Amino acid sequence: MAVIVYLDGVDPIQGSRMGLTFDVSQGGHIVKRKAIPINPQTDSRNEYRLLLRAANNFFWALNLGQRNLWTNFADLAGITGPHGMGGHQAGCAGFFSCAINAFMADGEFPPAPGPVPPVIGVTVNSLVRIDKDTVRATFFPSPPAAAHRLYIRQALPGPGYRRWGPADGYIAKYSDHAPNSPLDLDTKFQHLTGWHGRYWVGTQNHQGGRSVETLFEL
Repeated sequence: MAVIVYLDGVDPIQGSRMGLTFDVSQGGHIVKRKAIPINPQTDSRNEYRLLLRAANNFFWALNLGQRNLWTNFADLAGITGPHGMGGHQAGCAGFFSCAINAFMADGEFPPAPGPVPPVIGVTVNSLVRIDKDTVRATFFPSPPAAAHRLYIRQALPGPGYRRWGPADGYIAKYSDHAPNSPLDLDTKFQHLTGWHGRYWVGTQNHQGGRSVETLFEL
């Protein structure tokens, strides 16, 4: 990958030409060889597909009363399904909003919804870097509710300025239930000198509901 500096009056090139891709990154205009995936069917992608399929099968196997509970939950939480679809499609969307989180945290799907999010969580007082792989969170109350876990979402770090989007952030770490403060958490992406990233810290209950997140930029 190379950074390109254009002269005044020259329009930047974008798109792919002859196996090269012209794009814009945090460092400026770049050119790179066009990547061709060797194995797009990765283990993690296939694992997630199986999880989504299992969640979908679990929801539609619920009885009518249980699906109605999720439909009411979705309505109260402002979650909508695909336009023109049946009412339980919104309930399915509401189920997915909690079910995937709950399964990743505790290994099972919740048959009934919990409180409408956000759930009551903790106040995160600080998040500090310990080393390139670890951050330390201090929070109150300590510990949180017995069925709650502390988690962090981490955006991919990078040098300099970045436009952060609402969809940024990957789940980096879940704690055990009811952790004590302070708590050290491993990060998903390493931080190198001069690089920075964003972290969203909150708690999640056993039904997949999440608290209001606290944002930190490190």
